[in-house]
Amino acid sequence: MRKEKVFGKIRGYRKYLKTLVLSTVLAFFMLYIAFGLIFFTKRGNPVPAHFILLIAAIFFVIFTVFYESKGRVREKEKGREKGSEGFKSLIKGLFMAICATFSFVAITGGVKLAIGRAFPIGMEAFISALAICMIVSMVFLNLLKPITR
Repeated sequence: MRKEKVFGKIRGYRKYLKTLVLSTVLAFFMLYIAFGLIFFTKRGNPVPAHFILLIAAIFFVIFTVFYESKGRVREKEKGREKGSEGFKSLIKGLFMAICATFSFVAITGGVKLAIGRAFPIGMEAFISALAICMIVSMVFLNLLKPITR
């Protein structure tokens, strides 16, 4: 009840909270990707090659099916023939699979670096880097919003 009185004065506080949480999560992802790149340069590959290939195949299937289903909806809306979006969905799925696999492996390396307590930077620099990543993620979130006027 007390929480509702405090937050009730702030209109739409859930929107602020949701944006803050999403920005923070994206900032941690960016930070762990950066740590993963440091891990690559110092210790090599954090994930065995056969697992990377499996992860890439899974992401490829997921993204290709996603783009195929999206393409079918477009074909129905525009009245095109079936199958004209097939090759495009394969290329888009491959590109997204490569990006997602790289991010996944880099985040894994960053988590391994963090768990090993081998932070390449001190706590002050870590907090500063997290703050910068939060600002960048907020900019990305605002750029990704659809323009509504």
